[in-house]
Amino acid sequence: MQEQSTNPNEFVLALGKPGEAHCGRGVNEALAVMNALGEHGILSCVVGAKALVYYGAHRVPMNWEICVPTDSFDEAKQLLTSSPLSDKYELWHPVMPQPGSLVHTYPRFMLQGVNFFFILIPASEYLIQCSPDQCERSPSGILYPKLEYFAQSLLDTQRYADLADLIDGMDLDEAWGETHLQLDKPVPIEYIKEKNDMIARHCPESLRNGLPFALLSESPKPRDVWLRQVQTKDRRINEELGRHRFLTRFRKVGSSDPRENKEREV
Repeated sequence: MQEQSTNPNEFVLALGKPGEAHCGRGVNEALAVMNALGEHGILSCVVGAKALVYYGAHRVPMNWEICVPTDSFDEAKQLLTSSPLSDKYELWHPVMPQPGSLVHTYPRFMLQGVNFFFILIPASEYLIQCSPDQCERSPSGILYPKLEYFAQSLLDTQRYADLADLIDGMDLDEAWGETHLQLDKPVPIEYIKEKNDMIARHCPESLRNGLPFALLSESPKPRDVWLRQVQTKDRRINEELGRHRFLTRFRKVGSSDPRENKEREV
């Protein structure tokens, strides 16, 4: 494994330190973090790629994204960077910047001695609530945003590649969106402008040339995006798989809701 940088602000691709154990899928480790926050009255849920996996997308995430209420974010960060939790969780290198996202600006932690990584995310990043009525618990005990709230979040925050994965994982269609999503609600323009300003301010100098592509659109068309994503499900199926055998690139004909598989580690 390549040598690790000692600069905590430097983006690196290496996953851990030589000789460390690997933690498998990290469900128990994620639960330990969420329970530790819960002991201090801080609600949390899992978003990002791990939530997509829960809903059937074929992703191999390197990090868990643990989301807390925005007004609890500073307290959660303080807890994780103070003893006794800081004796267990070590601040680690940030992830690489992603278009339309501030994830690279949030603290990333590693469980000492184990290749388990998580990023502490404020709910404002996903425009989502961590409240029990807007979340559901997996068989393993992890709290995830309910499907309709997660889909709306991806639409509102313009995470369109993630939205396509969610659609394909759950085999969602136009009718589902009409019933469960707010496709014509006003665009959160103030949120978009504020986030774009923060993205610009936190963009590394080496990536400045690509800044326009990292910003959110100030005139998104949610309904058009939704229709385009659900109407092109079949096009995303690899022809080599045999399209007649698949509902989506993640779902075979006759398959059931992935959440019904209680043996999955999610």
